[in-house]
Amino acid sequence: MSPSVSDADLSVCDREPIHLLGGIQPRGVLVAFHQDTEAVAVVSANAAALLGAGPDALLGQPLSRVLPHGLLARVEAGAGPGPVTVEVSGQRCSALLHDSDGLRVLELEPLTDEDAGTSTEETALGAVQRLVSPLARAKGTVALLQHAAEAVREVIGYDRVMVYRFHADFHGEVVAESVREGVDSFLGLHFPASDIPVQARALYTRHPVRLIADVDAKVVGLVPPLLPGTQRPLDLSGAALRSVSEIHLEYLRNMGVGASFSVSLLKDGQLWGLMACHHLTPRKVSAARRQACEVLARLLSLQLAAEERGLEAAAQARRASLLNVLVLPNLGERSPARALEAQAPLLMELTGAHGVALVLGASAGPDASPLLLGSTPSADEVRALVAWLAERELPDDVLHVDRLGDVYPPLASRADVAAGLLAVRLDPAVPHFALWFRPEVARTVAWAGNPNKPVRPEPGHERLRPRASFDVWREETRGASQPWSLQDLEAARALKGALVGVVLRHAEELAQLSRELARSNAELDAFGGTVAHDLKEPLRGILQYSSFLQEDFGPTLGEEGRAQLESLMWLAKRTHGLLDDLFEYSRLGRLELSWEATDQQALVEDVLTTLGARLQEGRVEVRLPRRLPTVECDAVRIRQVWANLISNAAKYQTAEPRWVEVGFVGPGETRPQAARHISAPYLFFVRDPGIGIAPQFHEAIFELFRRLHPAQAYGGGTGAGLAIARRLVSLHGGALWVDSAQGKGSTFYFTLGEGPRS
Repeated sequence: MSPSVSDADLSVCDREPIHLLGGIQPRGVLVAFHQDTEAVAVVSANAAALLGAGPDALLGQPLSRVLPHGLLARVEAGAGPGPVTVEVSGQRCSALLHDSDGLRVLELEPLTDEDAGTSTEETALGAVQRLVSPLARAKGTVALLQHAAEAVREVIGYDRVMVYRFHADFHGEVVAESVREGVDSFLGLHFPASDIPVQARALYTRHPVRLIADVDAKVVGLVPPLLPGTQRPLDLSGAALRSVSEIHLEYLRNMGVGASFSVSLLKDGQLWGLMACHHLTPRKVSAARRQACEVLARLLSLQLAAEERGLEAAAQARRASLLNVLVLPNLGERSPARALEAQAPLLMELTGAHGVALVLGASAGPDASPLLLGSTPSADEVRALVAWLAERELPDDVLHVDRLGDVYPPLASRADVAAGLLAVRLDPAVPHFALWFRPEVARTVAWAGNPNKPVRPEPGHERLRPRASFDVWREETRGASQPWSLQDLEAARALKGALVGVVLRHAEELAQLSRELARSNAELDAFGGTVAHDLKEPLRGILQYSSFLQEDFGPTLGEEGRAQLESLMWLAKRTHGLLDDLFEYSRLGRLELSWEATDQQALVEDVLTTLGARLQEGRVEVRLPRRLPTVECDAVRIRQVWANLISNAAKYQTAEPRWVEVGFVGPGETRPQAARHISAPYLFFVRDPGIGIAPQFHEAIFELFRRLHPAQAYGGGTGAGLAIARRLVSLHGGALWVDSAQGKGSTFYFTLGEGPRS
């Protein structure tokens, strides 16, 4: 059984020195000579067939003794790298000249009768005309490539011309093809990146045209095989006649190809794709026709680059428009996260994502939970992901993967929403991130044969072999999203640039507000102390003297005088109560909670004992359906909350029977609609069937000294109790709110946060 390909050295193809194979294809002759002396330094072993003398006779001789007089001068005078038609030993040849290893390298290829019958200039011009003319009619990239494939096949007469584009991992996909009837089609198939090793791609980039006229032709060696100065073969990177790797020849034979011709498609100097041409039998392509195809490829590359730039420009303009909508309108005037929440569809469109998570921490306001938009992992999963990201070095503060599960296993099972991740760190000092998510896109890739190269043991080593079959081999791809493009990354970075400025400005504004609030609180504390000390004592005196007047002179004041005196006493008592509540409220800012495990049942029973007389007087039944739990809190302060809520619930009732229900919703229990958004483990409530509160006043009732009824209605009161209760709950990290409707009773809910804070 052959060993697994994973056990073999897959880099062997990448390391093969295909430019130093030490031989040429036999369709021509190569002569390398010193530029100053024109002495022949290297010559191919088949020189005698064209030059009339073998290597032994040619080496060291001046080139003028080898070639007809004036031939070299004519070749050197030729324009650019294109071929020049010359006559050698009575045979018309194409001559190509280039430099390598400090030598001038001349390649001579005899022309076929077909090519020799027409002048080189006419052939090249006609071929270019035939190649370029159809392109003007093409609309769009695919049509352009299809026309190019058909034009090239017409010019070179090959059986199959396919155009394939390299993907980001350099595997190729056939996107256009022209094929002779009866010849296999490869349109739509993918070819693995290993089919064209790294060094081959480098040569394709430097030298766009490559002809292998006969895959079975025997290699012609060079004489001498090694250069005296370097002790290695002549570098044939720029040689049109360069011989071919045996592995590649075997690959072509397995494909049933007798001759191969390729033309590189470049974009911005990088290899974009390839026009790969196959003929089932050996077939030459003259240097002039090769040059015409190269011209076509250069024009095609320019056209492709222009079309892609046009698409990119349109996409960038669209993204710039989205950024303007996202960032400019009032983003800095409120919480950035909340402002972006209103533009969720645009935020996702910016990078083509299906979900976004914004983790902006304290700058997002008191709610530090991640803002989740669209299809994303849960809040807890996002927090864990951010913790993982925060510990990593992110190049340019960006991470993008289309197989998140491979690098972050905790989300491997969430490919339905997070197969792909584009993460941008907004602040290096704190874990602020913008995260875009893409779901899994299941794909079927049709390969031209099994892309895994087989391995065959050979004496002393295991050799990679080209695959023997190019039948369609389908591969199911799961767990991956659409890859992120450079434009996606640029859009994310652009949003980061805008967002960072807004977040930092917002943070500074919050800091300024915090400083102003601290100063205001200090002034309020001072005012509260003044009220308590300076105003309560005179009020106490007014009450005492009013009481003295009522006792000593009440009978002489008459009915009207007594009523005025009673009003004076009531107003003094109410003012005294208001000052007590104001003083109590102002002290809350300096309050230190004393956390302890507190039996809420005992706490409520103690409150009911205190309120017993009042409840009995109002004929109010208190219902406790089940025992309340024990939770961590400051018992004194939460007792104050229970007392306020229960006395309020008992007070605002007019119809019989009167009752107050005290209860809770525990972990895992179904929560009422009004509390679905709460994640705290315990939810306490006080419910009554009383007069209820209209929705527009649900928040107003928690304002200090805000009353909805006359001061003497429903037993009076200062209007500070609910404000104090909410603040006490808030100090515990919880929330207090009401669910009520006018005439249908009220339910006050409160939570106690997550426990004592360190």
